[in-house]
Amino acid sequence: MATFLRRLARPNVYTPTWRRAMQTSASDGEQAPVFRAKRRFGLGTVFMCTIPFITFGLGTWQVQRLRWKVNLIQEMEERMEKGAIPLPRRINQDVLPDYEYRKVAVKGHYRHDQEMLLGPRTRGDGQAGYFIITPLVRENGTTILVKRGWVSMDKKDKRSRPESLTNDLVEVEGLLRMNEKRNTFTPDNDVLNNQWYWTDVDTMAKITGCEPLLVEQVSRQSPNKEHTLIDRGIPVGRSPVVEVRNSHMQYIITWYSLSAFTTVMLWRLLKKPINRPMKVKRL
Repeated sequence: MATFLRRLARPNVYTPTWRRAMQTSASDGEQAPVFRAKRRFGLGTVFMCTIPFITFGLGTWQVQRLRWKVNLIQEMEERMEKGAIPLPRRINQDVLPDYEYRKVAVKGHYRHDQEMLLGPRTRGDGQAGYFIITPLVRENGTTILVKRGWVSMDKKDKRSRPESLTNDLVEVEGLLRMNEKRNTFTPDNDVLNNQWYWTDVDTMAKITGCEPLLVEQVSRQSPNKEHTLIDRGIPVGRSPVVEVRNSHMQYIITWYSLSAFTTVMLWRLLKKPINRPMKVKRL
């Protein structure tokens, strides 16, 4: 009866088997086993492990793109250094990409009634204006597009630049060009209002009845001469340089930097202890 009353006054508290084994071993003078928590990898940790490899791969891919772009620019510069060749009567459209930036010479008469305005765009001095694209009727009867050059904003209207509307036979020396690559932020061309924001050779040729071929006139005039022509409203051609964007080095630095940064963060995350001991104050 006394034993039952003692058990009723002090309820039996369940003790796990592994804890009783530790208490028993400790009471017998043996060293108690140490239980260590196992590290568990969640989805966030797994994703963090992939970032350094992905960014490193993107950086390596940009290195390959940089080599390709440098070789492409060198190839185009070599084409520009060659002398101008007469534009053939029949043009094979399939091989035009292999001749981009190649100098050609062509003769004909401008069709100013189908003139197109490309812009607004700036020159090297930051002044805004428009590039003039005009169909040229060749001596053999075929018609091509010629990007004549740049005029200032106040010369946008052809009536303000009568000297540029020549009807004589002209000889144009320029570079074979292809369609421009449209930027994400570039708006659509307004064909009805003759407002072109990017060079769409195929559409321009279709509405003017020309061959899908663009010759961009180059200028070798001195800066003073060019300013004189601009004041008179005569389009000034572009400088004979390759205008190909090459920003792959910036991408290389960005991706490799992210790879290094995320590698350090991952190393610190994996090195961090799982559970740090907490000090509990005894009352």
